[in-house]
Amino acid sequence: MKKAANNQKCSRNSHPKPDEGNWHLTRRVFLKRSALLLAAPLFAGRALGQRDPMVRFGLLTDSHYADIETAGTRFYRESIAKMEEFTELANEKGVDFVMHLGDLKNGASDHNLEHLKKIESVYARFHGPRYHVLGNHDMDRISKDDVMSVIQNTGIDAAQTYYTFEREGIRFVVLDANFTSDGIPYDSGNFHWTDANIPDAQIQWLDEILATSGEPVIICTHQLLDGAGGSVDVKNAAEVRSVLERHHNVLAVFQGHHHSGQYNQINGIHYYTLKAMVEGSGEENNSYAIVEVFADLSVSITGYRKADGKKLVRS
Repeated sequence: MKKAANNQKCSRNSHPKPDEGNWHLTRRVFLKRSALLLAAPLFAGRALGQRDPMVRFGLLTDSHYADIETAGTRFYRESIAKMEEFTELANEKGVDFVMHLGDLKNGASDHNLEHLKKIESVYARFHGPRYHVLGNHDMDRISKDDVMSVIQNTGIDAAQTYYTFEREGIRFVVLDANFTSDGIPYDSGNFHWTDANIPDAQIQWLDEILATSGEPVIICTHQLLDGAGGSVDVKNAAEVRSVLERHHNVLAVFQGHHHSGQYNQINGIHYYTLKAMVEGSGEENNSYAIVEVFADLSVSITGYRKADGKKLVRS
């Protein structure tokens, strides 16, 4: 396997090894809350502090599949093989579910639904629940309704573009920032990719979910929530962050969209942006991760191929 951290090679018939670093974060504010202290030993039947994870899931983003020529560093056709590698490893590792953080397909002059169906069919080779975050390129030639008619979010109504589900004592919240500043949903290219917003109704929904949730929460989004108005940021990210910070139960935010990836911590919340799958040619330029959440509310992210693995312990 060829990784940024070393230069080992890996054939298609062998599995890539993770980066040596894992990202660990600890939200001690949760341990100070008596409700969670009482509940933590019950999560997944595991005792507090035990190192078996409560939940493990596969994470990937920005596959941008399309049967079109390479543009710059984006090798659109190669995302099929890269997705195959991800689903094979996710099945072997026996993760609880998989989460795609958006831009499953890329726009083309035609055949957009066919491209979406093809990459979704490979994603569906995972033998378990799968989920999606909508990305801007998912609607650059087709409508949200078109996208939602093809993809499957396990146990979620097909009309829901933002939603929540629970796994082993962790609440997962998936956001949809694909709205213009006027609150109009992205539809068949009627938008500019730099104008991403989370409407008031969705923010109110998020506030209610966080207020009523008795579990620690992980947020999944495509466009970034840790920025200040840059081209890859949700324009009203500061408003959304204020909601997250008010409730003190958000462990981490997982994001895509910014292909080079990044990491930030803002007011005790960790924002991890995964590198894009589409960038670069060959198996060594794949990018995905396995995330583990433990009963002590630490989170470990193991990056594969290009994906960063880091260690962080919250004091």
